[in-house]
This record gives sequence, C-alpha cells and structure tokens, in this order.
Amino acid sequence: MTYRQRTILAGAMIVIFLALGMAFLGVRSPISAESSSTNSSSEVKDKILEGKNILFVIAPANFRDEELFDTRKYLTNWGAKTKVVSTVVEPVRGMLGATVKPDGLIADEKAENYDCIVFVGGSGATVLWDNLDVRKLIQNAYGLKKVIAAICLAPVILARAKILGNCQATVFHSAKKEIIKSGAKYVDTPVVRCGNIITANGPSAIPQFAQKIKDALLEENLDKSRPKNEK
Repeated sequence: MTYRQRTILAGAMIVIFLALGMAFLGVRSPISAESSSTNSSSEVKDKILEGKNILFVIAPANFRDEELFDTRKYLTNWGAKTKVVSTVVEPVRGMLGATVKPDGLIADEKAENYDCIVFVGGSGATVLWDNLDVRKLIQNAYGLKKVIAAICLAPVILARAKILGNCQATVFHSAKKEIIKSGAKYVDTPVVRCGNIITANGPSAIPQFAQKIKDALLEENLDKSRPKNEK
C-alpha cells in the first residue's frame, strides 16, 4: 500500500470514528441543529385580541416613531387589526426619521367601527389638540364606551375634548398643566387607567401602555369603573 493510499484510508477512518462518536453522544449535525434552533425560537403569538379593531391617530408630522410602531406591534402580535389615520394621506415623517403612509383621514373615520382608538404623541401632536375632527371622534368613542388611549403629549387631546374630568391621568411632564386645566387629576406615573381611558407619559411606558390597552379590551362593562364627569 502506498503512502497516499495509507493517508486516504486513515482520513476515512477518522471521519467514520467521528461520526460514530457524534451519534453515540447525541450530537446533531450543524444543519439539523440550526433548523431545530430556528423552529424552537420562533415567536409564538398570542392571538387573544383577534377580532378587535384598533385605530391609531398620528399628527401630520413629527409623531413619536416608537409610540406608533412599537405599540402597534404589541397589539398586532396579540391578534388585533390596526389602521393608521392622520389629517393627511401623504407619507408622514416621525421625530426619529421613520415614515408611514396613513391609511386614511381622521375626518372619514367613525368610532363605532373600532374597539379602541390610540392617539400617538410626539411634538407634532400639539396640532391635534384642538382639531375638530379629532374632538368629534373622541367624544363619539367616549359615548360608545370605546377604549381610548393616548401617550406622551397626546393626552392633552383627550383633555381638550373634555373627557378627562375627574379622571386620574398622566402626560409628558411639560404638558401636565394642560390636563390639570381640564379637571384631570395629574399623576406622575408612567401609565394610568381611568375606566376605559388610558394615558401614558412617553416612549418608556410603551410596554405597560400596550398591556393596559389589552387588559381593557378584554374586559366587559368598562363604564362601571369610569367616574362621571362634572357637567
């Protein structure tokens, strides 16, 4: 047997011994291990909000990116259907540079078509504080006992719509006087729920904000826990 033949034979025997050893120890090949890892790490989505429709309202410029995208992701992962509207239908740029094309106009929406309306904050939200189409949408949703949520500077929109009277609520710290003027009881905490109204003070509150929305959507007779506003 030549040197070359002996080298080939030795290499083949090493491969055979390694394969037997891997089989004995239960070690999987890299391909099968990767495939198994991919399957085991796949996100299992909880569809507990399946059948729920949620409307997101954003400013025509400078909405807070993650307050839209991250909150929306939580809710869609739980099975909800979402729609984004603004005062324009052209692509809207967020404060952090992301863009989104609204699905429609605020003026065309009816509260009865949704289980929840979420108002996204950001510096641009101030242009919605006194928007009449927004105010009409909020007041109709409130009358229908829909879940109404607002984050960052957006709780002022609810305050100006006169639905925060006698409610504990929070908002981005620079605007706390705005909701106090409406009769709300300002609370310095990330998220506050008052019956079917949920307010949050900024992006860091998003996980809790989304969870509160989820909880509210799963409850019945929300109006029982909502204090009556003073006339």
